[in-house]
Formats: sequence, structure tokens, C-alpha cells
Amino acid sequence: METLRKHALMLAAFLWGVAEATLFFFVPDVILSYIGVRQGPRAAAKASLIAACGAATGGVLMYLWSQSDPAAARAAVEVVPAISAEMIARAQVAMSGDWFGATLFGPLTSTPYKVYAILAPSSGVPVWAFALASIIARLPRFLGVGIGVALVAAYLRRRKLPERTILGILAGCWVVFYVLFFSLMPG
Repeated sequence: METLRKHALMLAAFLWGVAEATLFFFVPDVILSYIGVRQGPRAAAKASLIAACGAATGGVLMYLWSQSDPAAARAAVEVVPAISAEMIARAQVAMSGDWFGATLFGPLTSTPYKVYAILAPSSGVPVWAFALASIIARLPRFLGVGIGVALVAAYLRRRKLPERTILGILAGCWVVFYVLFFSLMPG
């Protein structure tokens, strides 16, 4: 049963990576941090790589959709919470100058990755290059969150906090993060 649970969480990390790169708006870091708490840093690192591959897969799906119907892809992304037309316009300018830098560092400006995925075809970015850049752009953050939370959880366990309390702290942190995020972001 435990092996099934480990594989289920890895599959969930991949699917969450795909979903968030498309139209879902909660980052895979949520499940990666859960995996870090429940299974430790090694599992969090593995799940981070799997989620980054999922994000690249979702990014390629968005790229292909935008390549075939850019107006529909853009319209769908514009209605995702925390995305605005102005944000997409700023990302378009960044993509026209240095697509790799924009793809790599754009998400650090709170511009969701899916925005760069729909802009990549019109910026002349080859799909294979975008997929590779996607993994490079996402993996460091995923690793930092998953492993970081795993290490904090290990510290809290040494302080004799029960697992349930640690998971409650994790859930509380994500609730606070998203309350702040959605109150500060457009849409």
C-alpha cells in the first residue's frame, strides 16, 4: 500500500505540473511540499523533477494550442485568476527581446508560466527549445520548495511536533500564501 501511495503522489506531481502549466492556477509546489513533509527530501527532489517534466508537457500543450489558435489560447489564459491582458502584453515585450531570459526569469515576476507558453510560438521559439527551457526554469524553484519544506519538517519532528501539526502548519502557510497572492494579483 505504501508503494502505491508513493507512486500515486509522483503521478499527482506530474499531473499537477501539467495542469498548472495549462489552465489550473495552484502551483505544483503545494503537492511538492506535502511530499517533502510526508516522504522526505529525496522523494521531494524526485517529485520536483517529475513535476518539472509535467510542467514542460503542459507548456508544450499550451504552445501547440497557441500555435494552432493563438486567439483562443490567449483568451483562455486571460480568464485564469491572477492573469491580466496587461501582464500578457508585458510578457510579449519581454519574449520579443530575449525569449529564454523571459521564460527563465518571467515567473519570478509573478507572471505565470502558461503566459510564456502561449507567447512562445509567435516569438519564433522552437517547441523543443521551449520544452527544455521550461524544465530549466521550473526545476530550481520546485527543488527549493520541496526539499526546503522537507528539511523544515525534519527539524520540527526533532522538536517533537506531531505529524498532524506539521501538516497543519503547511496547510496554513499555503492558505496564507494564496490569500495574499490573490489579493495582490490582478483578475
